[in-house]
Amino acid sequence: MLGFILGSMFGGTVGVFTMCLCTAASRADEELESMHNRTYKDIK
Repeated sequence: MLGFILGSMFGGTVGVFTMCLCTAASRADEELESMHNRTYKDIK
């Protein structure tokens, strides 16, 4: 029973950490895309 509780806590923590990384990567990707679009428009 203790193993289940500790595993659930550890798994939940790893899951939240992974979702934070995915969210940060998504926001960075959007920022790079908008920067690329602004630069491309300036070149034209």
